[in-house]
Amino acid sequence: MGAMMPVNAPEFPPEFKWINSEFSLSLEHFKGHPILLHFWTFCSVNCLEVLAELKKLEDEFSKKGLVVIGVQNAKFFHEQDFNNVKEACHRLNINHPVIVDEDMQISKKFAIRNWPTFVIIDCEGKIFNSVTGENKYDFLKEQISSLIINKNLPQVQLSNWGTIDDKFNFRYPTKAVATEINSNVFYFVSDTFNNRIVQLNYEGKFVTSFGEGILSSPLGCCIWKEELIVCDSGHHRVIAFDLEGKPQRKYRVLAGKGEKGLFEARSEYDAKLAPLNCPADVCVWGNHLAISCSGSNQIVQYIVKDDSVSHIAGSGREDLLDGPASFAALAEPSGVSAVSDTVLAFTDSETSSIRLIIKNWNETGKTMIVSLVGGGLFDFGFSDGLGAEAKMQHPLSCAWSPTSQNLYILDSYNNAMRIYSVGKDYLGTVPLSERLNEPSGITWFNGNLIITDTNSHRILIIHENDISQKEDIDSSNVTLVKQIFEGPFARITDYPKNNLNVNLV
Repeated sequence: MGAMMPVNAPEFPPEFKWINSEFSLSLEHFKGHPILLHFWTFCSVNCLEVLAELKKLEDEFSKKGLVVIGVQNAKFFHEQDFNNVKEACHRLNINHPVIVDEDMQISKKFAIRNWPTFVIIDCEGKIFNSVTGENKYDFLKEQISSLIINKNLPQVQLSNWGTIDDKFNFRYPTKAVATEINSNVFYFVSDTFNNRIVQLNYEGKFVTSFGEGILSSPLGCCIWKEELIVCDSGHHRVIAFDLEGKPQRKYRVLAGKGEKGLFEARSEYDAKLAPLNCPADVCVWGNHLAISCSGSNQIVQYIVKDDSVSHIAGSGREDLLDGPASFAALAEPSGVSAVSDTVLAFTDSETSSIRLIIKNWNETGKTMIVSLVGGGLFDFGFSDGLGAEAKMQHPLSCAWSPTSQNLYILDSYNNAMRIYSVGKDYLGTVPLSERLNEPSGITWFNGNLIITDTNSHRILIIHENDISQKEDIDSSNVTLVKQIFEGPFARITDYPKNNLNVNLV
């Protein structure tokens, strides 16, 4: 970071599409105001992590004339679709204008090479400074303050979400699990947008919700004994809810000190002092709990008997590198699923891969990482085939079936459900009668697969027998979705207007 030469900021292409604006904007629209550009991509956890800092800056400086504009870049094909970008902005509650940067033309003009990057433009339309990465709030605050000091700038009125009453619905759910309580089956859904857990009965009817005021962007979850374990990603911790408690469920912080960090190789912490970084998913793995930390590109385990958290895999470097687990490179690991007490499957979203952690490799006592599907950070697509040939696009979840011995994967940016046969080393696509929309969670329960269809705001239940009875895992026969749990979800269609007509679309 550092002060830049006072050159004019390149103007936005007038033909590019905008979100949160009814018309094409230009930097000239905001002449006389300091502007903060946020170059980001919605696949990246690092980009999403800075949104809280960005919102803090907006709240502090918007009344003093600051204008915030997002510049959405696309790494994956999925991110090039305007509707997908719009959905991401809604899901992330982004209210400021966002321009969709086609072929990264804007980024190239600004010489952007990494995400997230912030560029500050002064009141005369010249580039004032820039900085890349997370935890830049203090620097940005100082720089913005220097631009508005002694200036009496009017506030730019932009749109907001307004008030939405959806008490009995879930919005952008990310994971659902099931369990039996007093001989009755219940589903527990991470209602991510609403920062809570929603409990449904066997028919999918609303029972109750909990976690309000406790959770921030809850993601993966699992059942462990009589507790629901939830990844409280926004607070960088893991929470345990007592499933027997009524009406107010008791909870405890199982792991995480509430500040993101990085595990050193083979390090171990007292559970409540562990530097978890955006925990994305959790599952029971033997006598432990496996936790994926997408923000630090690592996987750790909660050791029950010691009440501690130890490092298992990932050096922190974002890449695809197999070998000894402590020094292997992962890239935003997301879903985790235990294959056995010594084998853990996980989706490595940024490398579009499925990988395994194997303890006691060949009885050597070593823990190793092995990739089944996927070749690297920019090796993605959509094709069936042998593991070395097949392609996925940003998978977010997986579930091992102990009955069929298959691994089911949600290929999120391909809006598809995939199936990997370990015996055949073959990745196929499960044909569904319902179209998925950026699904992000799958679990196996009593012969059923529970799919969280995130951007459709619903939960799908599939009987595994409808899949496993097919002779070929790449069959073109239609698999029926047996149950659909959804809202009714009150979609937002009308947005508040304002004088500048910069509104949500």
